[in-house]
Amino acid sequence: MSKARLFRSVLALGVVALIMHVSLPRAQAYDLSSLNGSYADSFSAFHPISATGPGSGMLVSVSGYAAEYEAGLYTFNGAGGFTARAVFNFSGAGIFNASWSQNLTGTYTVNADGTGTLTFFEHRRHFVIGAGGKELKYIGTDPNTGILVSGSMVKQ
Repeated sequence: MSKARLFRSVLALGVVALIMHVSLPRAQAYDLSSLNGSYADSFSAFHPISATGPGSGMLVSVSGYAAEYEAGLYTFNGAGGFTARAVFNFSGAGIFNASWSQNLTGTYTVNADGTGTLTFFEHRRHFVIGAGGKELKYIGTDPNTGILVSGSMVKQ
């Protein structure tokens, strides 16, 4: 085999290997370790202002809700647990944790496709991981509280 033919064969194999490596998109597989470190959080929500809310099985008009806002810092441990320091404003009528002194704790799950669930107290949020783990988009899916929430988190 001539040197030129050998060179062409090696070059062709190299090009094929490069094309296979570059052109095959690989789906990112997520797991608990995909959330690790601190994320800045912000949400806007509505909470029922009476005991008769969506959790009671009755339809409630908009006047049965009040606004709720939150800003916080969530720290994920990469193993299914998190802590958070957050301040909540309930329609200007009440502020919870204005001194940032109380920590919330909870758990989370992550599916291979980047979807998952946060759980703390009676609250539950379903989320999707975006930007390769740099952000979370979520909605509240509390089964009994009637709170309507959506928000996002950005990795710090």
